[in-house]
Amino acid sequence: MNYTLFFGIVNLILISRLCLTMRDKGVSGRKDILWLTIIPLLILPFLSLNFSWVLLAVYLLLIHPVTIVSLEKNKSNLNQKRLFTLFTHILVAGLLASPLSDLKFAGWVTAAENDFIKLFFTGEQTPDWQYFHAILFGFLMALNESNIAIRVILEKLDLTPLSNEYHEIDDKQFRTGRVIGLLERIFVFFFILLNQYTAIGFIIAAKGIVRYPDFGKKSFNEYILIGTLLSVLFAMLFAFIAMMFY
Repeated sequence: MNYTLFFGIVNLILISRLCLTMRDKGVSGRKDILWLTIIPLLILPFLSLNFSWVLLAVYLLLIHPVTIVSLEKNKSNLNQKRLFTLFTHILVAGLLASPLSDLKFAGWVTAAENDFIKLFFTGEQTPDWQYFHAILFGFLMALNESNIAIRVILEKLDLTPLSNEYHEIDDKQFRTGRVIGLLERIFVFFFILLNQYTAIGFIIAAKGIVRYPDFGKKSFNEYILIGTLLSVLFAMLFAFIAMMFY
């Protein structure tokens, strides 16, 4: 499989899906459709024109308008639907980047890469584009997609932070907690890449100190603990996946 091509396709889709962050009520409207559709299409000028190129273009043009109309507007099980569309994107990109497809980078891309190497690199040094795209893939998966997966798992476990006999967590606190989790995964992801495993303990300890005043009920404690462990687990998983391509 051409992993550079695979990651290139998927990464643009993941970048477009960043608009789903903090959007618990679904996305709709022309602006959302344009953002989700146009960003992935940026890969097309870099690919050779053939039948697989046409298949990819049709898929990227239709998939997001269809999913927004059929899935995002119906808010029930929204995170599960988003997770399903993510798996669909990865599967399609994997098939098109596999030996079963004739999809490949355009000739001008290879020529531009050679000129870039001659200009900025000496000797046998060459940029490892596959590793670069693998790191970007892992980062984007840890950034937003992990949050979707975590919420699906917490929903399946029937754990929610919005009901507590001691206090009621409002939307602002809930969104703040999500940002904390997002930053937590970013730090853990890069600490793994830098082999700074000890620093991960400080991140978890700092989060525990900040959350300590909220502890008071078993269900809330379980929500925080399970959410934190899942967040760290996904960040570590995607960091190790990225390192496999070094």
